[in-house]
This record gives sequence, C-alpha cells and structure tokens, in this order.
Amino acid sequence: MQTPWLLVSAVTVLSGAACHPSTIPGAGPTTPPVARADDEGPSGAPKGPLAWAELGPATFAKAVAEKRFVVIDGAAEWCHWCHVMEATTYHDPEVRKLLDASFIAVKVDVDSRPDFEERYGDWGWPATVLMTADGQEIGKYRGYLAPEKFVEILKAVVASRGAADAASQTAVGTEAKAPLGEAEIASVAAWTQKELDEYWDPRQGGWGRPQKVPLAWDNAWELVLARAGDATARQRGLVALDRQRAIIDPVWGGICQYSTDGDWMHPHYEKLMTYQAGAIDNYAAAFALTHDASWLRTAQAVRGFVDHFMTGPEGGFYTTMDADLNAHEAGKPYVLGKDYYAKSDADRRTLGIPRVDTHEYGHENGLTVAAYVTLYEASADAGVLASAERAAQHILATHSTEQGGILHGPHGEGESGKVLYLADNAAFGFALARLHEATHKPEYLEAARKIAAIVTGELRDDEGGGFFSSTPDPDAIGVFATRRKPFEDDVMAIRFLARMQRLAPSDATRDAIAHAIPVVATRTAIEGRGRMVGDLLLALEETKGVR
Repeated sequence: MQTPWLLVSAVTVLSGAACHPSTIPGAGPTTPPVARADDEGPSGAPKGPLAWAELGPATFAKAVAEKRFVVIDGAAEWCHWCHVMEATTYHDPEVRKLLDASFIAVKVDVDSRPDFEERYGDWGWPATVLMTADGQEIGKYRGYLAPEKFVEILKAVVASRGAADAASQTAVGTEAKAPLGEAEIASVAAWTQKELDEYWDPRQGGWGRPQKVPLAWDNAWELVLARAGDATARQRGLVALDRQRAIIDPVWGGICQYSTDGDWMHPHYEKLMTYQAGAIDNYAAAFALTHDASWLRTAQAVRGFVDHFMTGPEGGFYTTMDADLNAHEAGKPYVLGKDYYAKSDADRRTLGIPRVDTHEYGHENGLTVAAYVTLYEASADAGVLASAERAAQHILATHSTEQGGILHGPHGEGESGKVLYLADNAAFGFALARLHEATHKPEYLEAARKIAAIVTGELRDDEGGGFFSSTPDPDAIGVFATRRKPFEDDVMAIRFLARMQRLAPSDATRDAIAHAIPVVATRTAIEGRGRMVGDLLLALEETKGVR
C-alpha cells in the first residue's frame, strides 16, 4: 500500500471520509450536516460562496505579487463529501478569516483536469493541496477536513512560512531500463498474482476491505484465467460479480462506485461512467464464459442506465451522475442518495433527476466504447455495436487534433487543445482497436494508428521507457511542470499497443512495449497499487508474442 502523504511539520494526514475508493477507509457512520455552498454559512461567516480562483499561471502570479499561499480544493461534481466540505469547512468564519489573510483559494473540477486527477487521485476527493506561490507543494490531505482541523493546518502553513515538501519536488526518474526477459516477466506475473490473491475476500467476495469496490480489471483478469480452465478463478470471478450486483440500482440499472462497512450493502450512490463501462464489460464476459443469461441481463441493465441517463444527443457518453439530489441547486430540497434511491422510478422522477455531468471526455468514452464492443461480441446485439460506433465517430469528430490525437474535451472547451493526455489517448485508442476487431472497418484501424504514433512519439519517455501523463504543458507551474508516468495509464497504453502490434505490426510499437513493461513491473509500483493490479496482469498476458 502507498505511504500516506508527508505534510507540514507536526500536522498529520487526516484519513477522513472521501469519495474515491482506491486505498481509503470507508466513510464513518456519522455525516456532518449537509448544506450547499451557496447557503448562508455558520454564524459570523461571510455570506455567499467563496470566490474561487482557477488553477493556472495567473493565480500563481497573483500569489507571488501578494505574497500569498495557494490552497487547492480538488473536488468532483458527483462527490458527496466534496459538497459537505465546501458547505461547512469553507463557510467557517475562522477558516475564511485565514484564507482571506494569507491564501488564494483554488477550486479544481478533477474530472476536467486529468493532470490534477492523475497526481492526487489516489487519495480520494476532496483532496486539499497547499502550495507556495511558485507552485511547490507544502502539504496535501485526503478526504473531508472538518473546520477545526483545517484551521490547524492553515495556521501551521502560515507559521512555517510555507516550507516546501522536498519529497514532492523529486523529478521522475529517466534512467533507462532494459527490457525484461520472458522468465523475468513470468516471475513478475506470478508475484503480482500472489499479491492479488492475498486481497481476496472469501466472505464477501471481491478484493479488499473495508470498502467493497467493483474492480473491473481484477474481475476481467479472473475471467481470462477462467477461460483458460482455472476453476478457482472461475469461482472467484463469478462470486465477485454476483456479490457486487447488490450495488447495482434495481430501478435504473447503474452501478455505484463502492460500498462501505466491509460488505456490499452500504453503497455510495454516485454513478461514474468508468464504473458503468467496467460492469458492462465484466457481465458481458461472464455471459460469454458461462452462457448463463442472468449475466447478460445484468450487463444490459447497466447499459440501459447508460443509454437513458448518460448518453448525449450525438451519441457521446457523459461523465458522472451525482450521489444526491439537488446538491448544486439552490432553493430545491436536498435529498440524500440513500433516501432517493430507495424510491420507485415514478417517485424519483417526481422529485427530479440527480445532476449529470454532461462533459464528454476521451478517457470515459474510450472505456465505454470498448465495453460496448465486448457486450456486442457476447450478445450479437446490433444496437449495442451501433451505439459504440456512433460514440466513437462523435468523439473522433469533436476531439481529434490534426495529427489524430484525442483531446480530453471537445475543441474549444476549457483547456482542451493545449496538451494531450495519455489517459484519453490510451483508452480511446484501445476502443478503436476493439471496434476494428469487431467490424474490420479500416477507418477505425487508421484512427488507432494515428493515436499509437502519438503515444509512441510525443508521450513516450525515450530515455527511461514508459509514457508520460501528457505532452508538455507550456503553462504549467511548479510541480505541474514535472511530467509523471502514471501506472494505470501506462498499463492501458501497453494494452492498447499490444492490440496494435497484432493488427498493424511495427518495430516502433514492439520497442515501446518492451521498454514500458519494466517501468510498471517493479515491486514498488505493484505494491503501490494494492488490490488494483488486474490491469497489469492483463497487460502481461496480452503482450505475449508482441513484446
């Protein structure tokens, strides 16, 4: 497991409630009172929401000029605890007094900023990051921070005058790593499998506790082993998929992000597209393995949720649905997810639909298109394939650069156009390769070739192997100017390139795969992923014969 962040002098990490399942404990049994950010705050607090600045050069320039620190609230639109922290902590009079005196407060929508999400996402949302005016980290905290804790943190920063955390300034190593031999890769795979086995929960199914998370790549790996005749993997994979049905909405069909309390009966109700894609892929694969129609019905139920609530008019896939009703809407009654989702379809619609983030991002669309292809292959449902093709063609029309790279958002939206992110290009390239495999249409292979050229060109670390999280950002400040090589995205890039090497072999692709595997196949990297190593095991299997 990853070591908790090191923070300002004597101030410790708060392992508080958060809205991300990677490595965090379950949310506690008590939820602070929920208010909205536009409500009037506690007695003595300034009225109205905090005037948030944007994360960018202008904000850091202002911090330098005014001799202020920068505090960044990394939040997700769908995240319950993010709403709680903004409504309570940032409305606290003592917090606001300290912010007004010494800080510039920045709000980041993490879904819109892959650079921030990649750097801080492992520790859950909200993520609170404290920085010097030149963009160096002072400290970082995960999850909800109560007002009194946040006051303590802010006072410590001011008292220390913002000494930067030296560990956070370390550049990404670029030492060349020789490609691994087959025996070495087999050893890595065996050790990784052993690590994953230790996380198996025989009582509840799935991997890890106390949070129960529908880990799509772990499930997918078990099903791969099951297809090869591994009876234990078959049993575990099907048990995991059966147990996680408990966090699928029986009315609308979407799968929740995770459940607390060490079982599958206490869901957090936000619906993320990445989890819908994983569930569709897993349940379709389970049907292909077993020919048990109940698995197909579950896959189609989740697909129905995506089709009805998470698909745009041009066919692209949206990003998230909120856990709660009216978390953003002033003047409307706030309804917690556990109360809202206990109601019937008619009663829900009478109250209203939880907010949907209608942004269409390359990464989410790539994963969902690929999952729809898996469902089509299992079911022969032509409508599923048509939806996958429509989404892919829409994203190609709205997100492609002249060179064929995939932007995070469409042209003209936010920061799109400045940089290309590995997450978007690896996932969407993977989807195009899957579409070509299903349809044999040359246009999908050609589009995938262009993305592969960018992944093995602009995004590749030619010296150290592997792939950077993005192309260089000319506006990046401080730690954001250091390009990292994120495990999850590098593994997806390897899987994409493995498919491309079979479809359109090239020396450049094979060489990129061979030099990327040693970057992710280290003991440190694998231990840092904890229970989430199914994707690496898939990559090591899929690159056989092409590395």
